[in-house]
Amino acid sequence: MFNLFKSTEKKLEDAKNKLILNLEKGDVDYVLNQMESEEIYSPLLNEIRKTSSSSEHYVSKYAYDRARKYSSQSEKIQLLEKLKMEVNPVRKSYIYFCLSHLCCNASDSDLFNFLMEKIESEDNECKRNILLGIQEMNKHAGLNIEPLKRLAESSNSDLYWNAIFALRFTHDPEVESLLLSLFEDTNNKGKKGVICATLRSIGTNKSIPVLEAAYKKTKDSSLRWDIEEAINNIKERLGIN
Repeated sequence: MFNLFKSTEKKLEDAKNKLILNLEKGDVDYVLNQMESEEIYSPLLNEIRKTSSSSEHYVSKYAYDRARKYSSQSEKIQLLEKLKMEVNPVRKSYIYFCLSHLCCNASDSDLFNFLMEKIESEDNECKRNILLGIQEMNKHAGLNIEPLKRLAESSNSDLYWNAIFALRFTHDPEVESLLLSLFEDTNNKGKKGVICATLRSIGTNKSIPVLEAAYKKTKDSSLRWDIEEAINNIKERLGIN
């Protein structure tokens, strides 16, 4: 029985590694197709899935992992060509997911500004996928972040959540003022926490008294932790003891 288990485990590992290799070698079309797949990567998983299910079983999980690694000029060209021709909104959202991660990985200013031109006219799923990919990108002062500011003020929680995160690593003093205004205007603890996460990377002395006052007022332990982390990160960046 033990040997049978080990044999199945080895076969599953081989099947997963083969899929990952195919995704690494495959072209953009192949990866996009697999992102859309609802299949599991091996029929041997069917028995396991009778008692336990996981996103790790799906082909699409590994396709998304591959898409997050895009960084080359040739991949960018292929994806932009696909975007020009694509009319299916779901498929288009996958393309934007790929482009936004490529934008971040390559620190591509032109692609960033292109995505900002597109973001406000696309549907919410496309918006979300653009926002997801650029969150970790260092956004220098010459980039157009105005659409991100506007989306941060959106009434759609999914959009403002991701837009506020996407304002991390920006270099625009207006962003801090905007976030502090949003922080003071909301009673939503989750939203306050997201704002704190962004202030960690862009906050200045201006943020500290606002956050310290909020820390004293709240009894929510999770929000207090978010606020404390933001204050500590700001002070550490600014060299304040």
